[in-house]
Amino acid sequence: MKRVIVICRTEDSPNISSLVKDITYMRSEYAKLTRFSILVPDEDLDNFISKIQQSLEFMDKSTIVEVFSPDFVISPALNGTIQEERKKRKIERSPVEKLIESAEDSADISRDTLALAAIASMVALIGLFLNNVGIIIGAMLLAPLLGPIYAFAITTTTGNRHLVVTCLRTILIFLTAIILIAFVTTFILSMVFDLPLTSEILSRTTPAPIYIIMAILLGFAIILALSTGIPESVAGVAVAAALLPPAAVVGISLALYPSGAFGALVLTMENVAGLMAGSVVGAMALQVTPRSYREKMNARTMLYRILWMLIVLIILLVFLSILPL
Repeated sequence: MKRVIVICRTEDSPNISSLVKDITYMRSEYAKLTRFSILVPDEDLDNFISKIQQSLEFMDKSTIVEVFSPDFVISPALNGTIQEERKKRKIERSPVEKLIESAEDSADISRDTLALAAIASMVALIGLFLNNVGIIIGAMLLAPLLGPIYAFAITTTTGNRHLVVTCLRTILIFLTAIILIAFVTTFILSMVFDLPLTSEILSRTTPAPIYIIMAILLGFAIILALSTGIPESVAGVAVAAALLPPAAVVGISLALYPSGAFGALVLTMENVAGLMAGSVVGAMALQVTPRSYREKMNARTMLYRILWMLIVLIILLVFLSILPL
């Protein structure tokens, strides 16, 4: 349940009154202003905010809309609504503005996240050489790879071209850093130790179309998971599992097994493209779009272009994965 506070000029209040006639609300007058305190079910919030914004489009700029979550609500009028919500068990989604804000925070790279990616790469390297799945999973927990994939999906469906480019740059920097760290570390260690090509390494040098399908499903699942409040650490493991070990194997292969580097790179790109495509489809399924008509049209144009680019990339990767390496 959310509480929406709307403060507007008294002469503009009929526009709001027409929207809340079937909703539980309180109204109060302050001089020339009217204040509405409205209780809105979580699953109705996006639709309600859209209607509010349309009603306020030509109103005074001093109008204020505030949304927050009360600790609890006790009201006989709401008992039936609450019980009905529990029976329906609808999926609770974050409002569009909240999703966009979190995407903006996750789109860019920082020293901390880059350092974390470097540490995760080193840990994954150890796990791969020791053939230890537990250590590799530990590296996945550290890798900050979820943020840019999630942000890419949200900013694509909302039409933010600048942030889409930022997300792509961040993903490229992360993967390049992981590959370089793995390559340099492996090259140095190979001069001192006899490093084995374990099954965990060799299994990630053979791409296949099935990995794209897996990545698409993972991408779709993480968007759905994050929108329903599942912790980022859980969803992040799925992304890191698809990106961190294959990228590290690219670096290892460049140093020890050059003939396997191309296959590992194709596998990494399959996972990247699949995660992007799946996450975008997930955001589309959740109807994460701008609220105004003009922004929706611009976002739709950019969305279709990116989807076509991803489709072409996936087809190319499928072709490369079936070539004899």
